[in-house]
Amino acid sequence: MGNIKRIFALIITLFVISAFSRSTFSEQLKHKRQTIDNGLFTPFIPLEATPTPVTRNYEIVLSQIDLAPDGFTKRIFAINGQYPGTIIHANKGDRIQVTVRNNIGEPSVIHWHGMFQRGTNWYDGVSGQTQCPIPNGSSFVYDFSTQEQRGTFWYHAHTHGQYMEGIRAPLIIHDPNDPYRSEYDFEYIITMSDWYHQRVSDMLAIRMSPNYGGFNPIPDSGLISGFGRYNCSAAPPGSTCQENSPLAEYRVTPGRRYRLRLINTSGLTHFIFSIDNHPLRIIEADGEYSRPVIVNKLPVAIGQRYSVIIDANQTVGNYWMRATIDDRCLLINNRTVNVDSAINYNVTGILRYDGAESGFPQSTEYPDQLDPCLSIDPNLLKTLEPQQIPGPATNNIQLVVTFRNDDQDVTRAFINNSSFVVDNYNPTLQKFVSDDVPLDQFPANQNIYAYDQPGGIIDITYINNNSAVHPIHMHGHNFYVLGTGSGLVVDESRLNLVDPFPRDTFVVNSTSWSVFRYRADNPGIWSIHCHIEWHVEMGMIAQLIELPTELSNVTIPESVNNLCIQQNNSKRSKFSRRNRLFNVDKKRIKV
Repeated sequence: MGNIKRIFALIITLFVISAFSRSTFSEQLKHKRQTIDNGLFTPFIPLEATPTPVTRNYEIVLSQIDLAPDGFTKRIFAINGQYPGTIIHANKGDRIQVTVRNNIGEPSVIHWHGMFQRGTNWYDGVSGQTQCPIPNGSSFVYDFSTQEQRGTFWYHAHTHGQYMEGIRAPLIIHDPNDPYRSEYDFEYIITMSDWYHQRVSDMLAIRMSPNYGGFNPIPDSGLISGFGRYNCSAAPPGSTCQENSPLAEYRVTPGRRYRLRLINTSGLTHFIFSIDNHPLRIIEADGEYSRPVIVNKLPVAIGQRYSVIIDANQTVGNYWMRATIDDRCLLINNRTVNVDSAINYNVTGILRYDGAESGFPQSTEYPDQLDPCLSIDPNLLKTLEPQQIPGPATNNIQLVVTFRNDDQDVTRAFINNSSFVVDNYNPTLQKFVSDDVPLDQFPANQNIYAYDQPGGIIDITYINNNSAVHPIHMHGHNFYVLGTGSGLVVDESRLNLVDPFPRDTFVVNSTSWSVFRYRADNPGIWSIHCHIEWHVEMGMIAQLIELPTELSNVTIPESVNNLCIQQNNSKRSKFSRRNRLFNVDKKRIKV
């Protein structure tokens, strides 16, 4: 009997040691994942120029992992086991080939935000518009040329709010003839994002439920380059949360100059970026060089990108890097999901000089003199080289945005009284090109606007007839922001027809008008939508069918068509299985 007791005691001891070891390893693994450097915190220089354009090959694997970017551990969608995902680098003119392997448990797509996709509309990566989604367990190759584009871009999922779960990462197109190259020594990439602890799919189901009565779910934290800090005392019982999570830290050498590529990859949040004691010299916005403009604080709307140059010419020390969430943009009432969020709107990182002592900065923030929730004044930015502004307009498209309940008492966004409904498995491009469906036979809820004059000049008048602000993003083009103003009637005296700046994302104010202009020279199905991801899911999308006569003659690659065949073979059931893939804990949804 004594031997049996000793053996039993030994077994218990080994079990405890094993459990402790597993727990310790698990905590180490989590910490490792939190501090892994995916290239965002390593200064770099532009890619070497090549005699002729080359093909850059990348592989990205979409999967689920546990991660705690702000200290709170949750299951996320990751790119190559990281958040933010793998940085893609190429030179102007290069071809990019990206193999996407989808292992997240549901269909997905990848959109290349800001890339024009001239001649490759089918690789724009929009579920239900330019392709069927990539089935779980399958792979797909995106293959496109950067052509004449250069600048700061990003890539992200473009279906069912997946990018808010982690499928988002930078895409940098270097310019071998960068006119500012002599004015900086190194580059860094800085992403800004909001972060939710609850499943986006769960919150979306509530947001789109009848008689919801609230506004867009409030995030739990904000992140700079994947790092933030959550107040763990507010975490639900049973959660895993580590206090004092590491902050993003960028190191600089005294006397050096740095190009910072800023990207707002959020689903809801408007950020105001600044670094104490370091003015920001803007040289690029949305892939377009600008004349230098110096600001202390820079508003960065969802989807927008900037390059700024800073000089590391201050006293050696530590300085706060700030990505302040503009809470004036967040509509909220007591029925809003996560209304009692413990979010800290003052999101910070650290700019640490080589030779500085460790510890937190003691620097002082610049005063805030910005209009709430808007882009930088469109008349402040000017193109580096003068551009001939196209005109007059040959086509005028007016898009009036409203929000109201539909006949099921679900709050939806309407464009010209029509709320977009995605048809994931019958993409517009395939229906029009391969199935020869005439544009006038598409359902009204596809929000189609076509124009067919090659080289025509398109004016889009965006009338925002509601109380929210909207970062409007257009695929396939940059557009000139001719003007914007309050009210619902365009004041033509305020239009800038001389030197407007081209953007692909611009914020329209509440109860306002804006006029965008571009040339019709890129046949395709191009989405124009609000980049607040909740509004996308609520139907705030229109489809621009550009030069349909030319488009009807293209040949869609077999690999693109095969995605739809694969989905049809799987009986189109994947999206309906979302709640079987995750544990849906309704008690943790705060309404």
